Amino acid sequence: MHTIRGAGGFVVGLALAACTGDQAALAPEAGPRALQAGAVTASVTGSGHHTRIVAGVEDLTTFSFTAQQRADGTTSGQYQYTFRAAGFSVHGPVTCLSIRGNEAWIGGTVGHIKSPDPEDQSLVGADMWWRLEDNGEGASDAPDRTTGVGFAFSGSTITAESWCRDQPALLILRDVESGNIEVRAD
Repeated sequence: MHTIRGAGGFVVGLALAACTGDQAALAPEAGPRALQAGAVTASVTGSGHHTRIVAGVEDLTTFSFTAQQRADGTTSGQYQYTFRAAGFSVHGPVTCLSIRGNEAWIGGTVGHIKSPDPEDQSLVGADMWWRLEDNGEGASDAPDRTTGVGFAFSGSTITAESWCRDQPALLILRDVESGNIEVRAD
């Protein structure tokens, strides 16, 4: 969790879209948690921007996302990443979430792409993923960090589900320059 460090934080309003998995709801005899199968047990929210250098050009990446995991194992949410210098943005549903401490791994599918390159449309429907760190709220805390997104190109051995399950330390974490990330788990 990190406070917004300046005006101009990029915030996109996101509506949650339910994404169901194959897990069955908990049975009533499974204990007190069973009565709250729809209760949110973990969530991650974030919006802001970070800068990266691509081919010697500074690229401002803006992002916004929300992800929730329920006691019955279902995950829902939405994400938007915009790579400003490239004129490329990607949006879609979140399908998985895992948390370890202050870190989270989120995966989903590509629902929509805005790009000057028509060939980028071939990514619609593909799995994608990213990871992040929530480093606190105070001015003396380190900045939150997030990666860009990875895509399941043809031949990829990573899927959104394997990304969340395996929690790999892949993709470059960059400081969130303006914005906030919050990781919450029971």
